[in-house]
Amino acid sequence: MPSAIRFLATPASVMTTRVTIFLLVWLLCASLFSFGLTDRIVAVVNKEVITWSDLQREIQDEYSRLKAKYRGEELERRYTQKQRDVLNTLIDERLQLQEAKAKGISVTQDEIDAALRRTPLPPTQTEKEFGQELLLKKLFDFEVRRNIVVEEEEIHRFYEANLHEFRNPPQYRLKQIFWETSNEYERTRATKKAQAIHADWKPETVLEDLAAQHTQFVSELGWVEGKDLLSPLDQAIKDLPPGTLSSPIQTSLGVHLLYVEDLKESQPIPFEQVEPSIRTHLFKQRNEEVYREWLKELKKKAFIDVKL
Repeated sequence: MPSAIRFLATPASVMTTRVTIFLLVWLLCASLFSFGLTDRIVAVVNKEVITWSDLQREIQDEYSRLKAKYRGEELERRYTQKQRDVLNTLIDERLQLQEAKAKGISVTQDEIDAALRRTPLPPTQTEKEFGQELLLKKLFDFEVRRNIVVEEEEIHRFYEANLHEFRNPPQYRLKQIFWETSNEYERTRATKKAQAIHADWKPETVLEDLAAQHTQFVSELGWVEGKDLLSPLDQAIKDLPPGTLSSPIQTSLGVHLLYVEDLKESQPIPFEQVEPSIRTHLFKQRNEEVYREWLKELKKKAFIDVKL
């Protein structure tokens, strides 16, 4: 009997051992398979890799925004394009961080602390990420910004070539007869009253006298620009020469009659007033141009392998 027991027990123990080994091997393979799916390499930048999980961390919020607006194939198309865009940004960042290291440019903890005293750390950003931003800015200042100069002659040329953009908008001195309305019935009645006044108006008519005949009040709006008015009032005044009463105009507030008393035509803005804004514009434009060329050269010298 004991030998029979031993004979029966031995296969069971062997079976248990084999099952245990099989489970361990299966779990290991599953872990490796899972790791391959979540952390597969999507790009190589010189000797550094960018993984799928790196990309997902950067794009997860954008995916939520896209999912709220799009469905099906359109969502997939936009998400795929966004993945490429974000991956390109990550590649650009890695290249620049590598360049900063090669040039011996770094950011100290004291610099990070000083910057954080000026600008609190956003809740979505870690201190490490904030430090990398500072490092990229320092590299940009060293490689790009310090080499850019905008000459006074360039600013003058830009001003002369774009005079149409540097003009004060026309100003209108306006009077108004206004009926406030809150429903369609009131709007219809107000429009009929406005039409009656407009029909009685003549160029020699004093607006206040005409309004009084219809038991209405004239309000002075003074000097205004088109942007100061509700739409479609801003469009209506463009077609009204001085001394003209508009036909009834409906807006979200009610019904209006506008009277143009006087007009100040559009005038060029003096160069001295716009020189600082032009300088800033040209400096920013030059920054972007030089930065793109500099980054293009970095990419030429780098080994970049995109696997997405």
